[in-house]
Amino acid sequence: MDQSTTMTREKVRNYIHDDLTFSILSKLPLKSLKRFGCACKSWSLLFENNNFMSIFRNNFISNHHSCYEDTSLLLPIGDKVFHSPYSDRFENMVELDLPNSFLEENPHFGILDSGSITGILCLYSLNNDRIVFWNPTTKEFKVIPPSPLESVPPYQQFLIFLHGFGYDHVRDDYKLPHEDILHVSFYETYSLRSNSWKKLDTWHDSSVRGSYLGERLYLDGKCNWWDYIDSDLPNVKSALASFDLANEVFFTTLIPLDVPIDLADEYMFYHHLVELCGFIALITWIIGTSTFDISILYEVGVKESWTKLFIVGPLSCIERPIGTGKKGGIFFTKEDGEIFLFNLSTQKIEELGIQGIYSHVLFYRKNFLSFGG
Repeated sequence: MDQSTTMTREKVRNYIHDDLTFSILSKLPLKSLKRFGCACKSWSLLFENNNFMSIFRNNFISNHHSCYEDTSLLLPIGDKVFHSPYSDRFENMVELDLPNSFLEENPHFGILDSGSITGILCLYSLNNDRIVFWNPTTKEFKVIPPSPLESVPPYQQFLIFLHGFGYDHVRDDYKLPHEDILHVSFYETYSLRSNSWKKLDTWHDSSVRGSYLGERLYLDGKCNWWDYIDSDLPNVKSALASFDLANEVFFTTLIPLDVPIDLADEYMFYHHLVELCGFIALITWIIGTSTFDISILYEVGVKESWTKLFIVGPLSCIERPIGTGKKGGIFFTKEDGEIFLFNLSTQKIEELGIQGIYSHVLFYRKNFLSFGG
């Protein structure tokens, strides 16, 4: 056997067919796939390959995500909260008995749109500054004491914005960070374990002017929300802010230019912050259109880790998205108030037969924590 024949057979043994390569790469985590793009030119172009991206998206949705184990869904409708323990389709919904803990004849409250995955809900009065932690599993609740800084002379007016609520796994504690957005004077965090507030020495690295649309998301020990920022970069007026509950430090993640979040007219777009398949996801929609872009963030603090993964639509008569399900479903509301589920895998709409006034869908996991009176 001559040398050329031996070399040819060696090349054949070392060659992996594109189909097999695509199959292997499509099963990688998003972060790994982006990192391996520098290995060769063809891999760097995979995100432009429609066939590959179709396989990758299906794998992304269908992969098992442990964060959804033993979880159910909550749907706040007006001043009521419904529990769907069996499926993402809100079959056999059960109305929860909310605690009347606001000392009001007709309490009007909101549910903080983060942290429900911990099994504890944070309720806040829309009529005053009263905040309550509530455990639907044990039916216990705890009224959160007001911050002592709000009563320190000269008794100036405060405008408190709650940045989220979540679990500090290092200290086995539940925390509630907030800030005074009227004076941009301080940040505080409440600790359930110590039943006290603490002023933070660390400062957010953007010039905060409040989170527009008030969207918040707790995930993996971090509270996330949208900030306005002061930036020298053209057309950059907003960013994702994150607060690590364990280390009590802030992160800022800028938005890439291909995500339509910083248009010249900021009121011409809508965005919604959700958890999708275990990741932070941003759903954007330019008002007047019926197509939605979904970008995934796989690393907080790294602008380049935003990846536009899905384009949904066009969908007709849609008002806005209000949350996600466990298996790649997105809940939307129609203009007439009806809610439906859009399946990212099948690209099909599932009518749920529910109408009302809702702001968001929450994941919920049972928790037998006792507040100890």
